[in-house]
Amino acid sequence: MKMVIVFMLLLLVPIFSASIDRGPYLSCVSENGIIITFESDIPAGGGVRWADEAYFDVHSSFEHDTSVSDFLSHHKFELNALNPWTKYYYQVYVDGDESDTFHFWTAPDTVVPFSFVAYGDCRTNQSEHRTVADAASSFEPHLVFNSGDLITDGNSWYGAWEWNQFFDAIENLGGNAPYYPAVGNHEDEVDEFFRPLFELPGNEQWYSFDYANCHFVVLNNNADISTGSEQYNFVADDLAAADGNYDFIFVIFHRPPYTCGTEHGNHTDTQTYLCPLFVAHNVAMVFNGHNHDYERNYVDGVYYIVTGGGGAPLYPVSPEVWTIYAESCYHFCLIEVIGDSLHFTARYDDGTVFDEFSMNSDLSVSEKNYNEQLFKIITKPEPFNSSVMIETSSSLYNIKNVSIYDLRGNVVFEKSFDLSASSREERVSNKGAVRRIIWTPERNVASGIYLVRAVLIGSDASLICTKKVVYLR
Repeated sequence: MKMVIVFMLLLLVPIFSASIDRGPYLSCVSENGIIITFESDIPAGGGVRWADEAYFDVHSSFEHDTSVSDFLSHHKFELNALNPWTKYYYQVYVDGDESDTFHFWTAPDTVVPFSFVAYGDCRTNQSEHRTVADAASSFEPHLVFNSGDLITDGNSWYGAWEWNQFFDAIENLGGNAPYYPAVGNHEDEVDEFFRPLFELPGNEQWYSFDYANCHFVVLNNNADISTGSEQYNFVADDLAAADGNYDFIFVIFHRPPYTCGTEHGNHTDTQTYLCPLFVAHNVAMVFNGHNHDYERNYVDGVYYIVTGGGGAPLYPVSPEVWTIYAESCYHFCLIEVIGDSLHFTARYDDGTVFDEFSMNSDLSVSEKNYNEQLFKIITKPEPFNSSVMIETSSSLYNIKNVSIYDLRGNVVFEKSFDLSASSREERVSNKGAVRRIIWTPERNVASGIYLVRAVLIGSDASLICTKKVVYLR
């Protein structure tokens, strides 16, 4: 009889064995430490094995192991006494399951080249999110920032199933680089799921940290940001302390203060309270989401990047005065920092570049804001002193209109095109169009730099592209 009972118990053991169903994912990297988090489907003991690259390459195994016997579902391990700017391999496990092998880099203790990814709005379509995340992971970034709206319903238990899909989607991206999500409006009740799931610095809603020669600030502008609020005081003090001490300052939060997306307008509270701080303290770039598209906007010396193409249903774009480039597409942004300069690329979900520019630490920019294989703006002569010929051409898009702005945002010339028209100046085909116009500035137009902006319409996307021209009277 005893043998039968023992045999039956042995049969039941696999049923109650734990498995890893979320993670691992990384956060809070420093020169000497990192936090590794994962979750199991039922409470169980768990642990982490790790080794630096030199040891792992020789032994193909792990040098260190730490574990806890407490029965937990949320497992958090903080590794300390690591070496700066060193690659480590690791594996997590619970009683009955173990993960694949992942890796991470500790933070540098000096200025070194590094890269980070920014993207957001990955809710609803976690399959597309996986495509975007895996493409981003293939570039092996050292840090990852998500501008918010991680899942569709992040404030109730109804979203539990999508949290599982979310962590499956970031398996490679969040498992191999520290992952810092901002709070979106779809998870803005932060105490319900956001805080319990993620191990982040500070109060986990707004915080900052340094990495090499850069300073990163993550905010929650779903919460109070008005003058005198806790978050406003944090931002004001933090940026004042950072200004002049780093080559680049980056800020990440969800709702964009400036956007050309058609679904959501500008977040005016952010314009009122936070944007003056960004200008005053020389912020290089602000990353947002909320509108499900890509936008590169430029206002008062600050680039506002809307990177909401992480998987959520896409929204159309419509040009604004501040828009340099915009497209409704799934994408991510890759920023490569090399000393006192950086290179920015916006990439489709297959990794192909469609917008790029370079920036120096004095915030001067070298533009390449469109993919010349898709679209070209040619101006002749350049500079010009009486008239200029502007030719726009595309192999995939039709040109809807061309506008010329001064640097204050005033329209000085505009021409729209009938997309069904065809003439010697307007050659239209199924593959796109060539548009040629002549601009002869009126006598009251002063010498200076002007922006030629073209709006393009395609079968599945719209673009706004810009080129500078110089007028010398």
